[in-house]
Amino acid sequence: MGYFSNGSEGMDYEDRFCSRCVHRGNDENGGCAVWLTHLLYSYEECNSKSNAKHMLDLLIPPAKNGLSNDQCAMFHFDPKSPDPNQTEMF
Repeated sequence: MGYFSNGSEGMDYEDRFCSRCVHRGNDENGGCAVWLTHLLYSYEECNSKSNAKHMLDLLIPPAKNGLSNDQCAMFHFDPKSPDPNQTEMF
């Protein structure tokens, strides 16, 4: 499940995956359903054994080391996204 220990960790994940995904949301389409679902429910479900937690784990699986999160199952690289190796903002 995409549980992030703080805002910086969540922002890093968004930068590495969400910002480069064809499914990334914007204000017009309401945003990414996977990201929104994790924002709304991961805190409540993090220590649960519910079906909801299992579904969240399928969407953003925990890394094998148990310390981070693996790539979102819905991630599909958007070739129009910014180059991940770009070092300058503008």
